[in-house]
Amino acid sequence: MVKFPEYEDVLSLSGAVSRKFSCVVTTHTLQKHYALHHHDVLELALVVNGTGTEFINGSPHKLQPGTVTFLRPHDMHEIFCDDAGVEVICCMFDISLLFGSTMEADFGTIILGTNDGSTSYVDLEPQPYAEMRSCLEKMRLEYLDDKLAKNSYIRSKLIEALIIYFRAHQKSNNLPSPSSNYRTKKLIWNVIQFVNTHYMDDLSLETLSSQFDASVSAISLSFKEVMGTNFLHYLHSLRIRRATGLLLNTSMSVLDISVETGFQSFRTFSRVFVKFEGLSPREYRLKNARGATTLPSMPDATRN
Repeated sequence: MVKFPEYEDVLSLSGAVSRKFSCVVTTHTLQKHYALHHHDVLELALVVNGTGTEFINGSPHKLQPGTVTFLRPHDMHEIFCDDAGVEVICCMFDISLLFGSTMEADFGTIILGTNDGSTSYVDLEPQPYAEMRSCLEKMRLEYLDDKLAKNSYIRSKLIEALIIYFRAHQKSNNLPSPSSNYRTKKLIWNVIQFVNTHYMDDLSLETLSSQFDASVSAISLSFKEVMGTNFLHYLHSLRIRRATGLLLNTSMSVLDISVETGFQSFRTFSRVFVKFEGLSPREYRLKNARGATTLPSMPDATRN
């Protein structure tokens, strides 16, 4: 039986869409196994109690108080909790929330950037952990209330929390500071946002040109300037990141995965996958199979 990851329409289920504010802030305790899932929003989650093991696109890491995870749209996500469970404060939000006003290009590039070999989490030191927890707690309380300028307050705290995360992440992964020798252009940020939410569709520079009423050359040059790579490489990196998660976390066939991730032909999918990962999809699945990783013994329970 083929194992498909669960899709969670977080914003609709929470009512955030009907409230015309694309953000949900909650606190909850996970028990035993949080099933494999994905969603089309970003997620910032801070562990405040308990321990466990988290898999992001097939890669495991330890969960403990102070661990903060940042997930981009359609990252594959699964959690195995230890006996006491894992308590988290979680913020899920649509990319559009960060594009409500002009933002610095380097920050936007980091948020929407592709996999650079770094982790999708960081274990915060005591001071940034306290700052992050305070920030998320204030967001949660504001989310539950109905005060003046509620949405603006939550957005400002979200940006503050993201800055705390990315500064700690940069330090933990020894990443260089991003270049900021360009100006943010409203057109290209709209394009980048669109690509990040539609990368599994049949996208090309021509379709983007038609969608945004701009020339192919203008979009191509602006994309290269802001993201540091060309459109096709960026599109492929998003698709391959999702493909690796599906290979390691599901029993879907390689052919089905090539279709699911937006490739128009299996041959193209295989060629691009080898270019990015150095292995064929089948070889990658065998080499990185879940069984090769030490996991705590857990019953196949459902999440709380």
